[in-house]
Amino acid sequence: SALVIGAFFTVWTIQRSGDVAVLKALGASTARLLKDALGQAVVLLVGGTLLGTGIAAALGALVSGSAVPFLLTPATVLFPAAVMILLGALGAGLSIRRITSVDPLTALGSAR
Repeated sequence: SALVIGAFFTVWTIQRSGDVAVLKALGASTARLLKDALGQAVVLLVGGTLLGTGIAAALGALVSGSAVPFLLTPATVLFPAAVMILLGALGAGLSIRRITSVDPLTALGSAR
């Protein structure tokens, strides 16, 4: 699932390449673009993780009295959540880093 998250952020970033090129042409620093993209990615990652954990806890409460064994411990929730957030942020950072290194005119599709 970490690969899926990385692929999602790569596609998401590539779709924003025109916006990034315009911001870079207007003088935005690479550090600022990275900070903005990583901030958005972390908000999505944390929100998705909290939503998924909440749904899992609710479903677990529904099946807790049945014959299906279900156990949520901090170790089974926090470690995978932290890994997914870290890998998602890394994937987002790598993809935005690749786009910010491209010349804005090239990214916009303009000829020199």
